[in-house]
Amino acid sequence: MENKNVIVISTSLRKGGNSDLLADAFVKGAMEKGNHVEKISHFCKGCLVCQKGTECIIKDDANEIIHKIKDADVIVFATPVYFYEMSGQMKTLLDRTNPLFIDDYHFRDVY
Repeated sequence: MENKNVIVISTSLRKGGNSDLLADAFVKGAMEKGNHVEKISHFCKGCLVCQKGTECIIKDDANEIIHKIKDADVIVFATPVYFYEMSGQMKTLLDRTNPLFIDDYHFRDVY
């Protein structure tokens, strides 16, 4: 089996919390199988300019993360669940990936 490029995105506000530990366990298992794995922790400001199909105007790491997501084979999202929903940080990051909808992204596996 071919090794894959795996991106694990964690939006846990608590380092060492349950979501962070689960993300780390996934990273460890994926690496043990010989995959290239990168874990990213990210928080977004949520201005939604990216919904116009352009790169984010906020000069943080979101544009870099979006490019990594586009080129990854596998995407893993790790987030705490508050009131039966993903964290606001994860939702905002996902909103900022809008430029991917009109692009030819590589990934097919999402966890």
